[in-house]
Amino acid sequence: MAINVEMPLHKARELMAQYRQTMPINLPLPEIDMEPPEPPNVLVDAVSLGGPLDAKMKPLVRHVLVKDLNKVGTRMKLEHPKTGIFGNKAPMGLYALFDGQSCAGEVGPQAAEFCARNFHTKLLERLSKLPASTADEAAVENALRGTFEDMDREILQNFTDIMDGCGAAVALLIGDHLFTALLGRCSAVLGEMEQTGRCSSHPLGGGSGQLTADLPRLRSAGGKIVGESGALRLQHTSGARSLVSRSLGDRFWKAVDGPDGARFPLIMCTPDVQSVELKGSDGFPFLLLVGSSVAAALGPQELVDVAGEFQTQPRAACGEVAQRALEAHAGAAANVQCTAVQVCFLPARGGDDKRRKPEPSPPVKKPRLAKFSAAPGGGTQSVRLRHILVKYKDATQPPKDSQSRPMRTRQEAEALLRRAINEIRKDLRNVKKTPKDATEVVNATTKRFGELCRELSECETAKKGGVACGDMGWVTPEERNMFGAGFKEVVDVLIPGQLSDIAVSDQGLHLVQRIA
Repeated sequence: MAINVEMPLHKARELMAQYRQTMPINLPLPEIDMEPPEPPNVLVDAVSLGGPLDAKMKPLVRHVLVKDLNKVGTRMKLEHPKTGIFGNKAPMGLYALFDGQSCAGEVGPQAAEFCARNFHTKLLERLSKLPASTADEAAVENALRGTFEDMDREILQNFTDIMDGCGAAVALLIGDHLFTALLGRCSAVLGEMEQTGRCSSHPLGGGSGQLTADLPRLRSAGGKIVGESGALRLQHTSGARSLVSRSLGDRFWKAVDGPDGARFPLIMCTPDVQSVELKGSDGFPFLLLVGSSVAAALGPQELVDVAGEFQTQPRAACGEVAQRALEAHAGAAANVQCTAVQVCFLPARGGDDKRRKPEPSPPVKKPRLAKFSAAPGGGTQSVRLRHILVKYKDATQPPKDSQSRPMRTRQEAEALLRRAINEIRKDLRNVKKTPKDATEVVNATTKRFGELCRELSECETAKKGGVACGDMGWVTPEERNMFGAGFKEVVDVLIPGQLSDIAVSDQGLHLVQRIA
C-alpha cells in the first residue's frame, strides 16, 4: 500500500493500525517449555554373586543401570526425535547386563566390560539419527539391532586384543514402551498380574532357545550341529563346540571357512528384539534380566515366584534370585557368576495404585514430633521411620562390638535382611483380620519387627523398649539425605506401613518401615 507523503501523521497511524495488529512482530511469542523430561518412575537394582575365584580377575558379568537416558543424551549433545514414541517428553531408561559366560569360546571378561562401558553411547547415537517422521516402535527396534552390530564391528575391527565374547540382556524403557534385546543364553521375563491375583511369567525370549531357532540358518551355511534336542552344540571346523549361535565378539567364530572355501559368520550378533506396551504397574509389576547361569538354574515362572516374594524391593529380589541360582550350581562350576537385574514399575506420578492404600496424615496426638521442611511450597515432608541396621566389614563404620560379633560380608548381611523381610510378611499374612489401613499394618507388624530388631540390629535405637524399638522418629528430607543418596532413594518412595528395599548407608544396610 502506497502512503501519500502529504498525509497528516495521525491519519497515517490510523490507516496502519489494522495492519500492525496482525504483524508477526506484535504477536506474543510461544511459551518454551524448558523443563527436562523426568526419569522413568521405576525402582531398579542388580546383584551379582559368585564369579572368578582369582580376586585379580575382572567379573565375567557386567551390568549397566542408566536411570535417566535423556540426561545422558543431553550431556553428550545427542538429541533424539521429539515425535512419535518419544513424544510428550517420554522418560527413558536403559538397563542391561553383558555376560562373558554366554559366549562361544573360552569365557572371559573383556567383551562384557567393553559393551558395558560403550553400549549406551552407541545406542544414543543411533536414536539421534532417527527421522522425526518414523520415530515409532519399528525404528527403535532397528536402532537396537544396529547398536549390537556397531558394538560387534567395533570389537572385531578396532580391539583385536579382545578374543572372548559375551551374551546380553538389554531393556530400553521409553515412556510406556518396553524394548528388550537378548543375545546368547541370557534371558528376560516380565511379571504379569492375572485377575486371580497371581503373578505369572511373561518370557521375552533368550535362554537356550536361540541355538534351536538358528538351526535352519546354520545348516544352510554348512554349520555342523551335534548332540540331541536339549543338548545341542554348534561345532566349529576346528572341532570346538559352542552352546550359543549368537554373541558379541568371539572373533574365532565370526569368520569360518565353509565347504566351498567361502568364509561366513558361524556366530551372529543379531539379538532377539521384542517390544511390549506396559499398561500400568497393576498389569506388569516388574521386569527381570538374568545372566546365563541364572537362566540355566531357574525357569521363567521360578524367577517370577522368587522375585514376587519381595514386592518393589529390587535389591532384595535380585539377591534372592542370585543366591538360589548360585546354590543350584554348587559343586558344578566353582567360578560361576550369577547376576540378576530387576526393574520395578511404580504407579504413575500423582496417580492412584489399586494395590496401595491412600497415605494417612501423621497421628493427631503427636503433631509436635513432625518437622517441617524448608522446601518450596512448605508443608510436612518428614516421615516417621523405624529400622533394622546390619553392619558388615566393608561398611565405613564397623560394629562397635566387633570382637564379640563375627564380621560378616555384605552378602551375609543382605541375607539376614531378606530373612527379616520374609518373616515380617509371613506374620502379616497370618493375621486373623486383614489390615484395612496403614495404621493396622504397622500395628500388625510391630511385635515381629521389634523381635527382629533386638536380634539383628546394631543401632542404638534397637535398645528402645516396647513399640519404640528401632524407632528413628520423624526424619526430614535433609536428614534422610545425610544417610546417602542410596538410602534416600529407597526410603522416599515408601507409603505408611510399607517395608523398604535393602538400603545402604555408610553405617551399613538398613531395612526400613515407614510408620507414619
